[in-house]
Amino acid sequence: MKSNVISELNNGYVTAFIDGSCHSNLAYKPQFLTNDHNQGKKVLSTIEQELSSCDEFAISVAFITMGGITPLLQTLQELERKGVKGRILTTDYLMFSEPSALHKLNELKNITLKMYCTEDGPGFHTKGYIFSKDTDEGAIYRVIIGSSNMTQYAMTVNQEWNTKLVSTAHGEMTREITCEFEKLWNSKCSKPFSAFYED
Repeated sequence: MKSNVISELNNGYVTAFIDGSCHSNLAYKPQFLTNDHNQGKKVLSTIEQELSSCDEFAISVAFITMGGITPLLQTLQELERKGVKGRILTTDYLMFSEPSALHKLNELKNITLKMYCTEDGPGFHTKGYIFSKDTDEGAIYRVIIGSSNMTQYAMTVNQEWNTKLVSTAHGEMTREITCEFEKLWNSKCSKPFSAFYED
C-alpha cells in the first residue's frame, strides 16, 4: 500500500475523530450520514455515489421496498451494463420486504439476491452497505453502517444515523465487517431467490 493513500486515510481520521478543523480529502474521511431536508442531505445520495464509483458491492439490510430501490434503479442498471457485480442479502424478519422489489432486483443480471430466513434462528436487523474499489494502491473499502434500510423513507426522510468508514482491505474493522457478511451470506439460513420468492 503506497504511503499517499495511508496519508490520506490518516488525515481523514484526524479530521473525523481528533480535530475537525484539520483539512482532509473528503474521499478518505469517515462521515456521519443522515437525512436533513434543511441542508439538502440524504443518505440516498451517498449510496448512489458509492454505487456509481465502486467495482463491487455487498448490501445487507432487513427491509427492501419498491420505494427504496426505485431511485437507485438507473444506477443499478448502469452497473449491470458495466458488469459491476453486487450481492444483496435481506430477510423474512417481520415479513416487511416487498416481493415486487425483490423481483425487480433479481431481474438485474449482475445482482445475486438471497434471503436470510429467521424461522429457525434469531432475528435479522442488519443495515450495511459495502463498496470496494481497486486502485493502483490496492483495494479501498467504503462501508456504511447504521440505521437505514433500503426503503424510501429510511434513505430520504426519516431521522437516520449512519457512519461511513473508509479503509484499506487490511483494516481490522473492514475485515470483521466483510467476514460477518460472508458468514451470513453462506449461512444455511440464507436462501437463493428461487428458493424463497414463492413463499
